Amino acid sequence: MELRHLKYFVAVAEKLNFSRAATQLYISQPALSRQIKNLEDELSVILFIRESDGLKLTEAGKFLLEQAKDILNRSDNAIQSIKNNYKNLDEPLIIGYIPTILQSFLGEVLHCFGVTYPEIPVRFQEMSPSDQVKALRDKVIDIAFMGNPPDAIEAKFVVRCVKQVVIDAVLPDTHPLASCTSINLMEIASEKFIGMSEETFPGRNKRIRDTCDKAGFTPNLYLFADSHASMIALVAAGQGVAVMPREAKALPHPKVVFMPLHHPISYARSTAVWRKETPSQSLENFLKILFENNRIRETLKSL
Repeated sequence: MELRHLKYFVAVAEKLNFSRAATQLYISQPALSRQIKNLEDELSVILFIRESDGLKLTEAGKFLLEQAKDILNRSDNAIQSIKNNYKNLDEPLIIGYIPTILQSFLGEVLHCFGVTYPEIPVRFQEMSPSDQVKALRDKVIDIAFMGNPPDAIEAKFVVRCVKQVVIDAVLPDTHPLASCTSINLMEIASEKFIGMSEETFPGRNKRIRDTCDKAGFTPNLYLFADSHASMIALVAAGQGVAVMPREAKALPHPKVVFMPLHHPISYARSTAVWRKETPSQSLENFLKILFENNRIRETLKSL
């Protein structure tokens, strides 16, 4: 006897009609009749009395109906409980990130996640923000850490700020202002600025312009880098200056100075981005760790 036999029996017992039960079950009436006959033969009892005015349940049939409903209900509850509490725990959580995020706070979060949920494997894919958006859309990754995301994605994905990061000026270490403790951004307004490729970091140049606009000038965006590392390398080579989130300072930056700004003091967002659909259990667990870790960090900062 299998669960499907019980489902067939319950359908016939509730309808007391083979034709209507077969329609409900999406099988043919002869096939349903055979299944019920096989069940009766296996149990060595008669479940239905076939009379001219329709079917009637025997006493054995009435008892089996009560038991079958209970078995099917418990089976459904067990399946739903498994889906709600244990689904996808054996599937890897795939994270897309830019390297400045990993150096900043993601490493600490991943450590906490690994300790709390050691059974969930995690995979990392370093990729640009534009590639992360595509990977999210194509379900290649589960969550993206892309720093300041392009504005347009907020309509398509869940976007949550995890951390605010101060923006610094980035100067060659030979620059006349390199020995200062901080500068007004206007002091480098006449310099050539390094921007970022719109193909890899969409929307990032707008934020560079916004930062400079607050200081009172429009930057001369001269060259465009495809990554934070190449942006730093261009500054080191004397090709221009830049403004970047301070967390990029964790990347190798020989011959470059990250210079604090006393005007304007601006911030970049470090964000987590994921699809609006119901998250997998693995992702839901990761989000709990992520935002609990962030809450603790912000609480400690305020002490």
